[in-house]
Amino acid sequence: MSNYPNGFNEVTIKGVPLTVSNPGKVFWVNSTSVLAPGGTGSSNGNDGSWKRPFATIDYAVGKCTANRGDIIMVMPGHSEDIASATSLVFDVAGVAVIGLGAGTDRPDLNFSATAGSVEIDAANVTLYNLTLTADVSAVVVGVNIDAAGCTIDNCEFNFNATGDDFLIMIDVDGVDGFTLSNSRLYAEDNVAGAATGIRLDTDTKTVIKDNFLIGEWSAGAIVGEGAAGAQLLIESNSIYNADTAGGEVIDLNVAHTGLIVNNRCGTLFTTAPETAFDPGSCLCLENYVANSINESGIIVPTTLST
Repeated sequence: MSNYPNGFNEVTIKGVPLTVSNPGKVFWVNSTSVLAPGGTGSSNGNDGSWKRPFATIDYAVGKCTANRGDIIMVMPGHSEDIASATSLVFDVAGVAVIGLGAGTDRPDLNFSATAGSVEIDAANVTLYNLTLTADVSAVVVGVNIDAAGCTIDNCEFNFNATGDDFLIMIDVDGVDGFTLSNSRLYAEDNVAGAATGIRLDTDTKTVIKDNFLIGEWSAGAIVGEGAAGAQLLIESNSIYNADTAGGEVIDLNVAHTGLIVNNRCGTLFTTAPETAFDPGSCLCLENYVANSINESGIIVPTTLST
């Protein structure tokens, strides 16, 4: 029950007008012992309200209605085990998952087995302010993007301890309109299992913008494989690949088309910077590429091919 049954007029909190309404339902998830005042412990037998939250995000997804604009709010400190490809499946379109908290208080998806993965199988799904942590060596894929219009924003991919890693952090395969923004991807140096940060295959209208990628990837931080995609935008990212043998910063050798602009890239790959930066058939504007044999870097003003 609202304390203001007649609604608000022109009320804002931190600049956000409360008159903006959401047509969908809001479900709450919390696995911690820190409860809302008067609240009960989490259970998938609860109603998913603030005081009676669900225990898992996957269960909350099953309570959503497609394209209604439902939101899943995840409490600070929530942790969820990702042990298989069925641990967390987004099979309802238009769902947004919003993690609360900052730093290490953010909700964490903990990958405890190599087969663990987050499957995004429905369109227009958004993940916001979550951490995704490899807790075992060679998790095959962190997040599979298999539907159009999905977004990962303000999230962090990381590892728990020495030797833990993702073979592929994000796999974008045959979909339209995926966006990765304002996120951080960390792969430990000198770990054999880390191969690719972001894998692109037959994708269209992908946007990779304002992210920070740092670690050692044997294949590359951003890699195009399989078949070429189109209308790609890679903009304003900071990328460093510590691999010395063949790991490129951006490797789109399957000839993606689009625009690569204003990225700051570094690598220990010991060949020419142009080899560490393969834009396929994309137009390149003002990208800075430095490596161990040319520490001053180069500006990449036009299309390059190797």
